[in-house]
Amino acid sequence: MSAESTHRNFLRRDFLALTGAAVVAATRAQAFQAPAKLYAYVSSWTKGPFGQGGGGGITVFTVNMGDGSLTQVSRTAAEFDGLNGGNLCISADGRFLYCTHEAPNLNGKAGAGGGVHGFAINRDNGSLTHLNVQPSMGVNPCFIVIDKSGKRVLVANHGDFAKAVRVEKRNGVPVIENPTDDGTVAMFAVQADGALEPACDVAVFERRPLNQAGPGAAAHSVNFDSTGRWVIACDVGADHIYVYKFDPASRTLGAGKAFATPAGRAPRHSAVHPRLPYFFITNERESMLSSFHFDSNTGEVRPIHTAPTIPADFKERNALADIRLHPNGKFVYASNRGHDSLAILKIDEATGQMIPVDIASTLGGNPREFDFEPSGKFLFVGNQTTNQMVTFAVDPDTGKITPTGAKAEVPKPACVKFLAV
Repeated sequence: MSAESTHRNFLRRDFLALTGAAVVAATRAQAFQAPAKLYAYVSSWTKGPFGQGGGGGITVFTVNMGDGSLTQVSRTAAEFDGLNGGNLCISADGRFLYCTHEAPNLNGKAGAGGGVHGFAINRDNGSLTHLNVQPSMGVNPCFIVIDKSGKRVLVANHGDFAKAVRVEKRNGVPVIENPTDDGTVAMFAVQADGALEPACDVAVFERRPLNQAGPGAAAHSVNFDSTGRWVIACDVGADHIYVYKFDPASRTLGAGKAFATPAGRAPRHSAVHPRLPYFFITNERESMLSSFHFDSNTGEVRPIHTAPTIPADFKERNALADIRLHPNGKFVYASNRGHDSLAILKIDEATGQMIPVDIASTLGGNPREFDFEPSGKFLFVGNQTTNQMVTFAVDPDTGKITPTGAKAEVPKPACVKFLAV
């Protein structure tokens, strides 16, 4: 076959793939075009550290799909103002919401770790009824997901930044060692009423040797691959990606595989492509996005590409945070804390490489997390230091975002999730 013929065939395949993607995107947009109601759930950190000082909890909004504005309809009761709301997830059937309590001392007990709260959703008005709370089996749980069947919830426990003092004798000489908290991924079975059972399994990241420089292992995110048969977890402390086999009928995670990333890069959050064998990761300490190939048959990970998320001339401190794919799968977005912007990159579907599109201001400070409502028409950014949710309109063809002018005041927004009913 000639080079020209090969090129034509490639273009045809590429066109068909993009056409198929457009059809999928259009179908999704139509499915969510006019839901009876669309709720937005926004968790908040407390005014003080680790569940102290009030101001935390979860706020419920309705979303106006005409202009992207948010209208508050309810909020968790005052008893949850000490809930240092970190990350959220909603069951596929829309009945339950789960939230991490990002703390090291659940119920005031030193060393107890954080918590995982379960809530029932009133689909008529979006309000939340508390079900129960379980220890997260680690310190500062910062990410939570639920599988498609609704049977298992997984939580990433980051660990604390402080080190403990432990005295050991080496060759008869007393020395001080400074171990850090474990980075863990805990699994919880979900009962029929949505309440969580105590953790049924906990995977512990490999501990960094005490004589080795650098931070200890720290789990900062956990996600399912597109098949739902694998779990991908990021170790932001000791620079690893972990992969575990997953079966919703099992009460244990499969044996983990560890894939090292370059030292100091700090892989933080991941986003899995819905139909292609790729996932993408924010590297917290290097302001770089990375793409990877994922083999859903073997669980193997292969690095593909890395691209910057801030301008080359920006020399101030910046830390990458969250990452999302547009629902049409054509663009990847990442939040810059410091530059206070979203980096937007187009995905080359044939290779998994990323092509810079834009770096857009979030119109506020410290954009920790953000997300699209289900149709992809609007994107909502939580600016933590300026206490606001900001709405942007999204061009699905270019990936670029435009402020709509809609803003909602929210104390220290940490995460936003949506439910169409």
